Amino acid sequence: MGFEKHSLMPSFRVFSEDSIDAIHLASLEVLEKTGVRIHHGESILKMLKDNGCTVDFEKGVVKFPSYVVEEAVKKTPKTFFVYGRNPKYDYKLDGRHVYFTTDTETTSTVDLKTGEWRPSTMDDLEKLTRVTDALDSYASGGHLTTALDKPNNVRCLYDYAAALNNTEKPCGWSVYPPELAMQLTDYQLEIATAVAGSEKKLKERPLGGSGFCTESSLKFEGRYVDIALKLAKLGFPCWIASFPLGGATAPITLAGSLVMTNAEILSSVCTVQLVAPGTNTSVFYLMGNLDMKTGLLGQGPEESLLYAGAVEVAKYYGFCVTVIGFNSSSKISGAQTSYQKAMSTLLPVLAGADVVYGAGELAGGMAASFEELVIDDEICRAVLKAVQGIEVNDETLAVDVIDKVGPGGHYLAEKHTLKHFEDVLFFPEITDRNSYDAWKKAGGKSMVKRAREKAEEILKEHWPTPLEEDVQKEISEIIRKAEKELPKSVS
Repeated sequence: MGFEKHSLMPSFRVFSEDSIDAIHLASLEVLEKTGVRIHHGESILKMLKDNGCTVDFEKGVVKFPSYVVEEAVKKTPKTFFVYGRNPKYDYKLDGRHVYFTTDTETTSTVDLKTGEWRPSTMDDLEKLTRVTDALDSYASGGHLTTALDKPNNVRCLYDYAAALNNTEKPCGWSVYPPELAMQLTDYQLEIATAVAGSEKKLKERPLGGSGFCTESSLKFEGRYVDIALKLAKLGFPCWIASFPLGGATAPITLAGSLVMTNAEILSSVCTVQLVAPGTNTSVFYLMGNLDMKTGLLGQGPEESLLYAGAVEVAKYYGFCVTVIGFNSSSKISGAQTSYQKAMSTLLPVLAGADVVYGAGELAGGMAASFEELVIDDEICRAVLKAVQGIEVNDETLAVDVIDKVGPGGHYLAEKHTLKHFEDVLFFPEITDRNSYDAWKKAGGKSMVKRAREKAEEILKEHWPTPLEEDVQKEISEIIRKAEKELPKSVS
């Protein structure tokens, strides 16, 4: 479910202390001088003005004094738990562990039999969630894709219900379309309450929760902010995300992109902490760059630096931080996908990320893949092995063993080898390390083929404990009520 960082873990640093200070001060300058714009947020604008911010109500622009920002950072908890349906899958964000999660809400799924992309369905969502539940590397993840075969006005309710029924691990919720977001949140709360058993139990162990993503550059959608604030008052954690694109919605320079992103994050933290001080808050620096050749998301080595740098900036404030990993522009599983994903995952882990997000995706989050879920699980375990560090003591220095074996000897029969090899070596599940003849005799399968077979095996054998029948019935009734009460189309 995760990895406890210890003193032997090697670290990777992008910035000096002076550079971090410069990014912090530049972010404050942007917030005081330029500010952020909030759409559909009259009540939020008024609240911010009442708390010392400068507000232009006509333009919807808020400017944040540095003292407001600094006070909000102080009020933000530095540790908190994320709760699953089964308590054994709860995990703690505390700066001492790293966790991996899947991507969210891809609109396509790679067909497990044909390998072709197609629009995602409820069946895809349920099966992908079951595979995620079975793979130990993933701490949470129930929304890798979305059920496009369900009505758009209530699809997010179907998605949340399917996730809850097919994983015992933590899984959040989303609400869309924005025109119905507040009403849909009420229905999501009803579903979560039905699963928890009562409003009291839900407050003790919040299942799910919500947040908002800024609309770079320097904009918020007030309707989603209102939802996050409503849930924060009820005791739910809040996630805050910024997803800028360098060269398009953020400066092309990596430092400039971090400054703008950090300004968005800090202004969001201020908004939440002013309304509900002490709200458990997790920040998502989901950054990228525009590929100037294709006009699409880049996914190059510079992104890996950006993710690692974002972790350092977030840790400057003590935030619980999530960054992108498992990032690839490839449309199919294979060599390009794996090398891009490994690089984009390793550096953020070395930098100290709390959560690395994005497993199971292709093409920058456009499609979900069963094979990639399995391959990314292997990448997780390999990365964790690589960052364990090297323990140095009398036993590991092995001077006595070296002296015993002497020149020309071998260590295969030594008790020292038997005692330590399982701790030292990484044993992959789908990576082939046999000889050519042995590989050929076993069918000459590619890694993708082996991953496909493992996914198929999981789908045959792994069945998480489902929700109780009366709870499933209650959820179905909630969704049917929503379908009747909500408009089927919105402008």
